[in-house]
Amino acid sequence: MRRATHFGPSIAHVGGMATVIRTYTEHQIGADEVRCAPTWIPGSRVRSAAHMLRAVARVVRFRSDDVAHVHVSEGGSFVREGAVIAAASLGRGTVVVAVHGARFAESARGRRRLVAWVLRRADAIVVLGETDGALVATLAPGVPVELVLNPTPIDTHALPAAETAEIVLFGGEVGRRKGADVLERAWPLVAARRPKARCVVVGPRTGEHAIQGERMELRGAVGRQEMRRLLHASRVVALPSRQEALPMMLTEAMAAGRPFVATPVGAIPSISAGGTLVPVGDAQALADALVELLADPAAAERVGRRGQRFCAEAQNVRVIDERIRAVYARACGHR
Repeated sequence: MRRATHFGPSIAHVGGMATVIRTYTEHQIGADEVRCAPTWIPGSRVRSAAHMLRAVARVVRFRSDDVAHVHVSEGGSFVREGAVIAAASLGRGTVVVAVHGARFAESARGRRRLVAWVLRRADAIVVLGETDGALVATLAPGVPVELVLNPTPIDTHALPAAETAEIVLFGGEVGRRKGADVLERAWPLVAARRPKARCVVVGPRTGEHAIQGERMELRGAVGRQEMRRLLHASRVVALPSRQEALPMMLTEAMAAGRPFVATPVGAIPSISAGGTLVPVGDAQALADALVELLADPAAAERVGRRGQRFCAEAQNVRVIDERIRAVYARACGHR
């Protein structure tokens, strides 16, 4: 009986990595028993430190059929989760590291020795895109590297995109990295051509100026159920990011049959079947792509359905379960 424990952010909080870990545990993906153990909680250093110490104590007691599936991103993650990975590598269990984070490559260049030391403790490494995979292979030669997309259950309760109002949904950190400023510049161009269109912006501010505009609604951070309701009500998702890994906002849009307009950064080109890609920082191209989908409900539904089919074939729970079970088996052999 194989048991897998996912280490990373608390799944009680909203966020891409938390959503991934929650999906693994809720659907018992990859092993006979799948659990999660938080290593940090957003906004609480004291509680995060306590969770991290408990995680370290836990992995050193793992048995040979246990898998520590540790999720890392960038910056301090390679210290915090790196400690868990190092402790797990000294025990009897198998160590699988999942690389996330829009700034992973930047972080790896800045802390190359630390990142390489941590990754070389793994028995297998899972990445979301080929670029990160190539970088990981140079940092940890000899450790198997696998490209596995994030598991995404298909949302069968959303109405077709053609039956929605002209609503554009942005979900994520409201700042430059996610391109909120580009959306702010593009929106007047959209609003002028689509007088009934609205834009809903959801997510925490990053300390930069608050975006604003005619028929733009800022919601701040919301819970899972409210986010799902907003996604169902929208016709198209906008995420003109400057840096990304593989944003859950886009995969969840595809799962619900919603087209997206995004940029070709990170691993986003690998899921381009679900939307339109525009150049980074190009407000005019973003506006044109949004207007095209808002003005043509049938086209929005067609692209949304295409993305949903891709998601069902490449990212559904059954497919990822098979891939991760194979990763665990190879990692155990490498161990």
